[in-house]
Amino acid sequence: MRSRVEIVQVRAADLQSGDVVNRRGADRSGWIEVARVERLDNGAMVVHDEADRDSFTAVGYDLVWLQVVVELHHNSHLPMPAEHI
Repeated sequence: MRSRVEIVQVRAADLQSGDVVNRRGADRSGWIEVARVERLDNGAMVVHDEADRDSFTAVGYDLVWLQVVVELHHNSHLPMPAEHI
């Protein structure tokens, strides 16, 4: 089955392990897969990737960009009759 990727904004407080996110917007670079979220004493959080090479700091209400995978049920290049949508 084929899929497409949509980019949506979510709050940093809602991040989960396995999410693919970007702090800088829907840019082609800067994407990381969330491995863990570390909570700091001041209420902020540090979002880490698996290798601890990339990370960023955020507070719960900060917006981050999340990749959401949506499955395509038909060939995406062929027109579909309206009753199948």
